[in-house]
Amino acid sequence: MKSIFKQLGADSAYLLSAFPIALPAFVITVAGFAAGVGTAVVWVGVPILAATLLAMRGLAAAGRFQLEAVLGRPVVRPRYRRAPEGASALRRFLTPIADGQSWLNLLWGVVNFPLAIAGFVVALTWWTVTVVSLAYPLYAWAIRRATGEGDGIEYATRWLGWGDSYLAVSALAVAGGLVMALLLPLVLRGFALTEAGLSRGLLASLTEADRPHGPIRTAVADAEVTRVQERLSAA
Repeated sequence: MKSIFKQLGADSAYLLSAFPIALPAFVITVAGFAAGVGTAVVWVGVPILAATLLAMRGLAAAGRFQLEAVLGRPVVRPRYRRAPEGASALRRFLTPIADGQSWLNLLWGVVNFPLAIAGFVVALTWWTVTVVSLAYPLYAWAIRRATGEGDGIEYATRWLGWGDSYLAVSALAVAGGLVMALLLPLVLRGFALTEAGLSRGLLASLTEADRPHGPIRTAVADAEVTRVQERLSAA
């Protein structure tokens, strides 16, 4: 039972905190990628794309930090391409353009956003309805006194043949709250695992364990970065 509550707390915290990370990640990804691609023909977009990829590393790290509590196992750090030793500042700045994990971070910023919205809404709504239903007998009297009538639940109790007494209405509300409470761990666990599984696949698919000692260099990618650097320097 203790482990269920612990996992419920971890899943709830993840779903409620993932949205504040996913929102700026989505905005940076869409705005940066659109601006970068739109101005790439005049080479201004290349530094914009590089800056966008660098900015996403911090948000990706924040998203990756949340995964361990949900998945129940450590999530290793990704592998980022490094510029060769002695490379210029411009070359180091443009290196993320040739880095696969940096582009996966960008993809995560887009595809994770709708899942983060859904998880946030479901977690907040389910928790709210559960607490409100279970606590109904504590505050429903105030509603009746203020409005002079019920709040609509009495229609259901009459249909069930329970009458419309305060006890009957409260019993139905609490019963509904208990059902919501029993389903709460299962529902939130499903949403948390779905979102965390996608995030892990995109944010930790290229890990330090995949990399031999020293930076990996791809001749084609390095040549492209060099060509961009020369164009920017000549501009």
